[in-house]
Amino acid sequence: MFQRLLMIVSLFLGSCLMAIAQNQNINGTVSDEKGEGLPGVGVVIKGTTIGTTTDVEGKFTLGIPADAKTLVLSSVGMKSLEVEIGGKSTFAITMLSDERALDEVVVVGYGTTKKSDITGAVASVKAEAITKIATANPLQAIQGRVPGVNIVSQSGEPGAAVRVRIRGVGTINNSDPLYVVDGFQTSDISFLAPGDISSMEILKDASATAIYGSRGANGVILITTKRGKSGAPKISFDTYAGVQKAWNKVDVLNASQYATLRLESYSNDGTVLPTNENLYQTLNAFKNGTDQGTNWQDEVMQTGSVQNYSLNVMGGNDKHRYSVTGTYFGQEGIVKNSPLKKFFLRFNNDFYLTKWLDAGISAAYANTDKTQYTGSQYGGILTSALSVSPLAKAWDPATNFYGTRPVPEGGAYNPLRIVDEYKNNKAYETLVNSNFFLDAKIIPGLTFRTQFGVNWKTTHAKRYLPQYYLANDDQRQHSTLREGRGEQLGWVWTNYLTYAKTIGKHSFTAMAGFEAQRMTYSDMFLTVLDVPNDKSQWYLTATKGTDYLVEATQSDESLQSYFGRLNYNFNEKLLLTATLRRDGSSRFLPDNRWGTFPSFAAGYNLAEESFIKSIPAISQLKLRAGWGQVGNQNSAANYGYATTVTGNNMYVFGDQAVQGFAPTTASNPDLKWETTTSSNFGVDAGFFNNRLTLTADYFIKDTKNMIVRVPIPVFAGVGPPYVNAGSMNNKGIELALNYRSQIKDFTYDLGFNVSKITNRVVDLGGGEPIAGGDINGLGQTTRTEVGREIAVYYGLKTDGIFRTQADLDAYTREGTAIQPNAKPGDVKFVDLNNDGVIDNNDRTYLGSATPNLSYGFNASLGYKGFDFSFFLQGVTGVELVNGLGHWMNNANGMFNSVTSRLDRWTPDNTNTDQPRMTQMNPNNNDQFSDRFVSSGNYMRLRNLTFGYTLPKGLVEKLHISNVRVYVAADNLLTFTKYKGMDPEIGEFNSNPLNFGVDLGAYPQPRVGRIGLSVNF
Repeated sequence: MFQRLLMIVSLFLGSCLMAIAQNQNINGTVSDEKGEGLPGVGVVIKGTTIGTTTDVEGKFTLGIPADAKTLVLSSVGMKSLEVEIGGKSTFAITMLSDERALDEVVVVGYGTTKKSDITGAVASVKAEAITKIATANPLQAIQGRVPGVNIVSQSGEPGAAVRVRIRGVGTINNSDPLYVVDGFQTSDISFLAPGDISSMEILKDASATAIYGSRGANGVILITTKRGKSGAPKISFDTYAGVQKAWNKVDVLNASQYATLRLESYSNDGTVLPTNENLYQTLNAFKNGTDQGTNWQDEVMQTGSVQNYSLNVMGGNDKHRYSVTGTYFGQEGIVKNSPLKKFFLRFNNDFYLTKWLDAGISAAYANTDKTQYTGSQYGGILTSALSVSPLAKAWDPATNFYGTRPVPEGGAYNPLRIVDEYKNNKAYETLVNSNFFLDAKIIPGLTFRTQFGVNWKTTHAKRYLPQYYLANDDQRQHSTLREGRGEQLGWVWTNYLTYAKTIGKHSFTAMAGFEAQRMTYSDMFLTVLDVPNDKSQWYLTATKGTDYLVEATQSDESLQSYFGRLNYNFNEKLLLTATLRRDGSSRFLPDNRWGTFPSFAAGYNLAEESFIKSIPAISQLKLRAGWGQVGNQNSAANYGYATTVTGNNMYVFGDQAVQGFAPTTASNPDLKWETTTSSNFGVDAGFFNNRLTLTADYFIKDTKNMIVRVPIPVFAGVGPPYVNAGSMNNKGIELALNYRSQIKDFTYDLGFNVSKITNRVVDLGGGEPIAGGDINGLGQTTRTEVGREIAVYYGLKTDGIFRTQADLDAYTREGTAIQPNAKPGDVKFVDLNNDGVIDNNDRTYLGSATPNLSYGFNASLGYKGFDFSFFLQGVTGVELVNGLGHWMNNANGMFNSVTSRLDRWTPDNTNTDQPRMTQMNPNNNDQFSDRFVSSGNYMRLRNLTFGYTLPKGLVEKLHISNVRVYVAADNLLTFTKYKGMDPEIGEFNSNPLNFGVDLGAYPQPRVGRIGLSVNF
């Protein structure tokens, strides 16, 4: 082993110490097509590392060995060039602009187009950015990389979903975008590993998304997977492994501090605890003792591992190309017993059958083994770990079982017991996605494509909860086993014709097609009692009881569509695009089933005009404008037009109780599409041979016929129906800047993007504001009302605390105390309506989680074989509800608290804003107010990577074409003032009305890893 290592080190050092005899000097000038000197051009002798760069005037001087034959010139924005030396000593070289950046082929709906011909708002993300982050979810990797696309992880749990919002929240219902993978439309891309993806195109405005009609209202993400290339088989292996841990923990009270505050809560109320009772003795023993108690965060959290292995083989010839990839991803998680294991297998095959007929088939398989994490506010593990008092032991050696609470407290259970039970909560998923296509060239310019794709997913979940006893109020009398299975089958059949024709300076492309799709889903869960605590007997048939609960859901939906698009290009200057789509959805009754969605867009390539061409600094300048309408069928539930009923209602007939059904939602046969109309104005610019590029957009997006529930009389005996009565508006600005260049052997690429989006609810159909964000003990914390953004926080404002009796005496209206139950040290609530009473009429706007600005900054640097990159992402103008603050800033001390509560008001400590301790809490200090709302702004170093690519001369001796090693860190640094575990808070229960309400969310992990990439 030592000899092998010594040989590798010797080879490496030898490759770095090349002594090359130089006996000739050459010089020259490098210019562009206009004769302007090009600075920073790399001039290298082919096959060596000997080289230089041109100066500010484009001149260079280089010493070369006698056997040198060819110069290789390279520069960002210019085509690479090889020049034969041929004994010359002076060179005048002209380099041509690299139009590939402009003529890069970009995927659009039902086809492709040149990047320079795009008229809509389309952003691209390449493969190298998607694989930067250690994750099994490729959407997490593009967070902060595209302006106008807001991505928030719903949780840091392994395998957790992400919240994707393109250009704001378009509805109070479903605002998720549509995903199209190699032409297959889906709402679930969990069958894709990040390494499977070649590129992502995000369609943001209606002129780009209208071709997808009823599914494009929330934006469309087009995903192209890696495909084979002609040539000998190429094998690539990529792997990384590392560790992850929580980047932050909440500072909570130890046992002595907890006991001190709780005893104080009794004494402040004048309550005298009997000295001979357990409560008094236990609290005083902890208060005066040295036992620090249990830090429950340490008991339930861990340092976990993360690993990824991916092997790809691709190749082909002029008749067949293929690519096969297998990936394994494993992540233990930073909360115990929450691991994820996932295996991906994907192959793409392209067949070139004849001169006029091509075919292809793609298939993907994904298998997931997940131990389920429970994030509920009622007994969720982190919720419990942060709020349970530190007095109990995690494990009691005397009983060889979980510790019990020595005194009564806030009703929480032993967190270690809860997290240990997680290992019995399993979820398995198998997903198969297959896609087949035929491309036929009918006549010159006319092609026909037919494509059929299938998505089949099966799920299996099993959860076992054992019987246990710790105390009368902490026990489970019967063990329970809940097991269920589900199946989802979806297919999409697409057919379209494309005709392209050029007549002089006029180019036309027309496309027309037909599409049909269907998806069915069913599941069934069964819960039984009294199953033995023996894993070999965890079967439903092993129950000893006779009681059981059956749950089942089913759905069946279909969509039929006709669509077309016309593109016109005049002399590469004027670009016009028009699309039309007509959709019929089974989610609506026949009279409202069909919707028609048009769009128009125009582009003007100013860079093709002579007066712009005369400006050397400008290499690209295009103006864009577009308008369109798209629908959102996902806001309507299946059978949402019908009256729904629910069971499990007990009725008495005679002397016998029987089960019956009752209507819950009134019908609305007039239910129809939500429709979003948007306008977009944009500019694309490039400067200095496209070293500097800029894209800017301004958009307005209006959603009409938003589905809401409007009030009906109580005597109707049924819940209000869903009707098309609401509307919502989003408008914003997006900006993306990128600069790339080269100085000798040093290359750099810098990118910055920022977006500002304003969301406003315009109409709710005359209904009352919609409440959400329910927190146990605090009630509803969010409110969606006309004139504000969705899900704003709504509660009381405070003005510090009453520090003295004089403060209390002064807070009156017409001589009457506004807070008659308050005492010094209590919270002072603001009487906003000046009626002399603090009540619900004083509640007001307290902020929201909708950011004012979202931004990202990335940098990639390279020097010879070394590469360094980092990526920053952040948001500003965000407020969060610290839902656990109700417990962790509690007045009575029944739950554990944050350490800032040690600065509570006392007669000797009046200069504070922390209220006093009180068991009775007559002032209701803990009711929802701005005390529980805090800034959620953050900036996060999302990724930092340092890599080295071994010299080709070294690795080629080992028959390897490329070897790169690297170290990387994800979420290395987070800058925030938020006092919770993590400022990145999504929507608990995936409800948009809960956005930004933190109930002890699973935090994002800090990850450190090492990686290796090898190409053969």
